[in-house]
Amino acid sequence: SILLDSDDIRLQLPEEAKKFDRADKAFKKIMQTTRDQPSVLGACCQEGRLEEFKALTAEFDRIQKSLTDYLDTKRSAFPRFYLISDDELLSILGTSDPKAVQ
Repeated sequence: SILLDSDDIRLQLPEEAKKFDRADKAFKKIMQTTRDQPSVLGACCQEGRLEEFKALTAEFDRIQKSLTDYLDTKRSAFPRFYLISDDELLSILGTSDPKAVQ
């Protein structure tokens, strides 16, 4: 994930990085619990599990929106960035290698 790997993006979006860290930790905790209890019914039917997933999805959507808004500001400054995908732009912004822009 770009929010895990890029210090520059984390510095530009500190609140979103913190929110992502919390949501990612919560998701990994659910996955750890699921791994420890491999029964599908046991893993899926735990009380509050659906609400947890809905809340995590909403949080990840808000983080994605903030990231998209950030990328749009970069695209406004450098219109040629409109020609590449979000993933490619994040890769370029997340590296200090000037050749990555080529």
